[in-house]
Amino acid sequence: MTRPQAADPAALATEVARLADLAELQKLAGRYLASLDEGDFDEAWAKSLFTEDIEMTFPVGSHHGISGVGDFTTVIMARWGRTHHHGSDSSVDLDGDRAELSWSLIASHVHHGSPLPPDPSEYFQLGGRFTGTARRLSDGWRFDRLRLRISWTTGAVPRGVTQVDVKTLDTRGNTTAAASAASATAATKEN
Repeated sequence: MTRPQAADPAALATEVARLADLAELQKLAGRYLASLDEGDFDEAWAKSLFTEDIEMTFPVGSHHGISGVGDFTTVIMARWGRTHHHGSDSSVDLDGDRAELSWSLIASHVHHGSPLPPDPSEYFQLGGRFTGTARRLSDGWRFDRLRLRISWTTGAVPRGVTQVDVKTLDTRGNTTAAASAASATAATKEN
């Protein structure tokens, strides 16, 4: 894309609006990740991040619609005593009032009852990639689709997690048999 010339106010205004949208979408992804660590998943939280028809696909479950999205998130996050979600800058493709986003994630999950620092924690970590779409609403950008695909894990999974949705696993480089074995291993590797 060529940069607008100062002599073209309309082109400059369009570029400023595009950059503002990119900044807002980056903030949306950052607010979502930070909110996971803060743990307040009420109605105001949901409406500040998601459209009414949000679709979420995560390794431990899926959810559709803003109604109940807070409870869905609470159930997932209640498995941990503390968490720390670290995301990369988002890749954003704008198309008018719609956008596609993706960003890399490293998430650290500390088990309930784990010692406080400086003692070593009992934890589960994962690396993966969030992908999603967002729409511009009258009060700003909101996710309407969000998916987490996991590339790697380490540590002990929490009690009660016996399987993951294989559609959310990045199995590149694995044979079908290896991917099945990895899924079976994850199912038995409980804390």
